[in-house]
Amino acid sequence: MKLFTIPNFLTLGNLFAGCLSILYITGFFGEDPKMISTAVMTLMIISLVFDLLDGMVARLMKISSDIGVQLDSLADMVSFGVVPGFMMVQILGKTNIQSFSELELFGLLITFFSALRLAKFNVDTEQSSYFKGLATPANTLLIFSFYWLIQNNGIIFSEEFDNLFLLGITFVTSLLLIANLPLFSFKLKGFSWKDNDFIYIFLIICLILLILFKIASIPFIILTYIIISIIFRKKIIRA
Repeated sequence: MKLFTIPNFLTLGNLFAGCLSILYITGFFGEDPKMISTAVMTLMIISLVFDLLDGMVARLMKISSDIGVQLDSLADMVSFGVVPGFMMVQILGKTNIQSFSELELFGLLITFFSALRLAKFNVDTEQSSYFKGLATPANTLLIFSFYWLIQNNGIIFSEEFDNLFLLGITFVTSLLLIANLPLFSFKLKGFSWKDNDFIYIFLIICLILLILFKIASIPFIILTYIIISIIFRKKIIRA
């Protein structure tokens, strides 16, 4: 049983980036909102890259193992489960994590449902070609977009409405994580338009939204992802 393999080191890189994100969110490295949000974004991208590479490298090197699968899930729980929960706690408290209230604690629902989603993924053999429910990395990107807006602008819509909106986002995304809703993965079947039309359509829309709205486009991108998955549901399941 080999523990110290290249894929496992990549997975640990994902975990390390997630741990650093938590330290930034909780103010360990300072209280400057823009510095924190930039650092969290950078670390989140690093986690996403490592999460993509570990499985890819394991397959290329033909050293996939049960240890690697379990380690990957544990790392994802931190980077894409604990981190978005802490982000939501932070923004529910208007960027001050030290003034805990019952309202802020609802943000941890994202962490709890992320754990359920990852456990469900580990035992569901049907999720090899598509996802059931919103994947934790996608949900983390969504929560981060609201975190970024609060950290850099102070509000999303208005001080009166933001808390209710964020609570709604918390409940909706928590349910989406465990929903039996088929959502496409990004595993291409060759490069033809016919076999991958829904992926190409999504990527084109993503590019347009990112150019127009930058980070603020992420909620629209996730919504587009869900809508396209519903439209092409039969094709996704057959894939």
